[in-house]
Amino acid sequence: MTTANPPAETRGRMTVTDLGDALALAGSIDETAALHELIGRAHANRLTLDLAAVIFINSLGVRDWIRMQAAAQKSNLAVELRRVSEPLVHQLNMIIATRGAAHVSSFYAPYACDACGREESLLIDAVAHHDRLVKLDPPPMTCPECGAQMAFNDFPERYFSFLSA
Repeated sequence: MTTANPPAETRGRMTVTDLGDALALAGSIDETAALHELIGRAHANRLTLDLAAVIFINSLGVRDWIRMQAAAQKSNLAVELRRVSEPLVHQLNMIIATRGAAHVSSFYAPYACDACGREESLLIDAVAHHDRLVKLDPPPMTCPECGAQMAFNDFPERYFSFLSA
């Protein structure tokens, strides 16, 4: 017996899929996203967002994101951001208000393999690697292609700045 994928709700160029324990956002966050409406879909005073498939956010999407964060704070909702995509990490770094009071549990970061030339965005568990990340020390990653050690492919002091309060 196969389980069907949960239906996705389309909001402009973004989709929202209820995964049960989280809402997965995919596509582009723009003025049509209506992110504040997600507050009503929180469970047990917690809004968990899986952001791995967000590929773009424009300035109006950033404004909507900040409003959603403010509405969550006003409603005393804890916001957890899982698997935050690189485009969103860049926004969290550039515009402090996008961070709100959200807790980032994991995020994608750029790595490169000097041995085979592969470049890839790899998932970092922000909780498990907390001690390294506060020291701006990227966790070691193994190349999925050749098994060699990969190098962090950005400036840690810039890329990890969203993790500091």
